[in-house]
Amino acid sequence: MNITTDADSATAGAPAVDVDVVTVGDDEIVEILRTRFEIHASAVQAVGAESAAVFRVTDRRDAAFAVKAFWADTPSSTTLRWHQEVVQRVAEAGLPVARPRRSVAGEITVEAGTGTGTRALLVQVSDWLGGTPLERVPMRRELLREIGHVAARLHRRLRLESPPPELGEHPWQITESRTIIERALTRIGTLADQGRLPGAAQEVARLERAAATVFALLTESVAPRLSRLPTAVVHHDLHDSNLLVGPGAEHTTITGILDFGDMTRSIRISEPVIAGAYAARHWGDPAAAVDEVMAGWSESVAVTSDEAAVVLPLAAARLLTNATVWMSRLGTARGDYAAHRRRGSLETAEALLHAV
Repeated sequence: MNITTDADSATAGAPAVDVDVVTVGDDEIVEILRTRFEIHASAVQAVGAESAAVFRVTDRRDAAFAVKAFWADTPSSTTLRWHQEVVQRVAEAGLPVARPRRSVAGEITVEAGTGTGTRALLVQVSDWLGGTPLERVPMRRELLREIGHVAARLHRRLRLESPPPELGEHPWQITESRTIIERALTRIGTLADQGRLPGAAQEVARLERAAATVFALLTESVAPRLSRLPTAVVHHDLHDSNLLVGPGAEHTTITGILDFGDMTRSIRISEPVIAGAYAARHWGDPAAAVDEVMAGWSESVAVTSDEAAVVLPLAAARLLTNATVWMSRLGTARGDYAAHRRRGSLETAEALLHAV
């Protein structure tokens, strides 16, 4: 079995295409785990991912691991190593993340050959985190507040980090929302002209109206304050699939934080804004949901007046980014994933814009 995953385009809003795909057989993963990590796999399952080959591996004692494989010669190899090093430090600080497993040689990122011998892989192994994705549980006020608490705990650790010089601009950088949305809308227009978005005219019109409102808010409310907003290294993607919830029926505790692959330096307030925006898709009053997440955050991280003023505009901008970028990828090989990821984003963005 060969597993191939497509990397997202480096330009947000561009069509998803197969760019430098990672292809690796499960037999190769089994051998790398045995020789480099002394993990004896009994089952290997491919898991969907955006920019790596990812597997859930179970060993002979039924312990489960997450295994990620990247091309070793990718320009982002230094950044990929940094990601895993940060996760290791976050785990040591007691946050609920997938703790990296070290190789026999003590490495948390190993370079390993493949059966073809043409390209080497970077392989990272972590404990498998149990729990239910936030998007699959009933949203509760206590859970919204907990999201803010966890985002603040994570911030207090990540603010100590310094990204490598090679770290590039994030394709969904929240401070560049207007540019990202404009590119995605251009792509959507092209798809519509080609007849590849049948029946989407009404939704496209809604996206364009929401974009006009978001752009005005970014100009009037965010841009004048941007230079005064504190910055830090941020996870930048605490969406409702990257937070795990449990245990028990109450579902009020965050038990896992996933996917540190989008870490970047950005405005500090982006952390609770992004988390709150996605959580708001599951609450009847989206603005109130964002307020609850912000309340949890502000219990341990003081929010400046400038930060408070940009929360709702940026939350709406993030959701509109989600709605437009993923719509621009409908009809591609990742169309089903795109449809899932954008579900509820436009409606929630519209509700937030009414509340501003």
